[in-house]
Amino acid sequence: MESSNSPSRTSHNSGRAGQLLPVQSAPLQSNSAVVSHEASHVSMQPRAPRSLQGLLKYAMEATQAQDAPGNADLRMDEERRQFLEEALRSLTVNVTEVLDNAIKVLTNSVKMNDIKMEDQLPDEVKNSFTVLLDHVDNIDVANDFHKMGGFAMFPICYSSKNAEIRERASAVLGTLCQNNPYCQTRALECGLLHVLLNLVQTEQGHTLTKCLYAISCSTREFEPACRELIAQGGCSTLVAVLSAPEPAAKTKAAFLIRYFCQHYPEAKKQFIKQNIVTIIIAKIQENRDESTEHLLSILQVLVTSNDATVLKQCREPRSNLKNILENHLSRPELSDDRFTEEKEYCQDVLLHVFGSTVNNQAIR
Repeated sequence: MESSNSPSRTSHNSGRAGQLLPVQSAPLQSNSAVVSHEASHVSMQPRAPRSLQGLLKYAMEATQAQDAPGNADLRMDEERRQFLEEALRSLTVNVTEVLDNAIKVLTNSVKMNDIKMEDQLPDEVKNSFTVLLDHVDNIDVANDFHKMGGFAMFPICYSSKNAEIRERASAVLGTLCQNNPYCQTRALECGLLHVLLNLVQTEQGHTLTKCLYAISCSTREFEPACRELIAQGGCSTLVAVLSAPEPAAKTKAAFLIRYFCQHYPEAKKQFIKQNIVTIIIAKIQENRDESTEHLLSILQVLVTSNDATVLKQCREPRSNLKNILENHLSRPELSDDRFTEEKEYCQDVLLHVFGSTVNNQAIR
């Protein structure tokens, strides 16, 4: 869920394009050393592997450890040594070459435009997207991807009639921009936010959800892009998504709306003018899905800000908000601890708007 879609981005020189990803393997040492004390032996055990490279290193070190105590003169079998070292070398990746190959595929406008709306993606194209997602979550690699001309793929991909191409392009763009001011700046300069805000009005299903993901990652925690979204009418665009049939898309939109309400007063005013309170109340009454918690979180932010217009709309008798929230709290599924926050949002709104809450016994 994107409410936690701000995972920390890694920034390691080892991930930079143009360098080989190093394998953290120590040079092979003589097996003649004998561990003389049990405590010392335990402390020298290799750490549990967390990758294929680590697993191979672990195997090499474990073999040495097994050989050493039995015979100080016994060395690792040369054939086994060569096999393991070759395996380690084969896992070392030239990131620059990988990125360059993917860029060449995804910026080939002739081949990309030949892919029709209903076509399955060629393996070459699909693999190129996959390779990018494997690497550009590293900030240094993401920045180098732009410097290599990688952003040229986006106009080509977003103009494609094939929804999967647009969906995968949004996944790459979102990964590039998440918590990365450099790529957020470049995306804004390239006009990609404008492209996304137009696409989100027509996209559907997973493609819509990924488009919203890209919008979120390219704007949040980056004020220039946030203000540009507001200036381009993005607030009304996000409100419109709340009426989409896809719960995942509604969740993404609701999460972003809540963020803007908390950090940009001018955006909050626009959302209120778009009758977001009425829309949220109607959606909560209509049915419950994975987006409901996030819709309630918007309502909670709005009412706790003590905005007079919001409170008036919530207290309108025809809105029937009090009964709707009390009925929502009585839903059997909400007895599960997973929905604690959802229940708390309801209680908070009831308290701030009506000065009342539903007791815990009633909730259960």
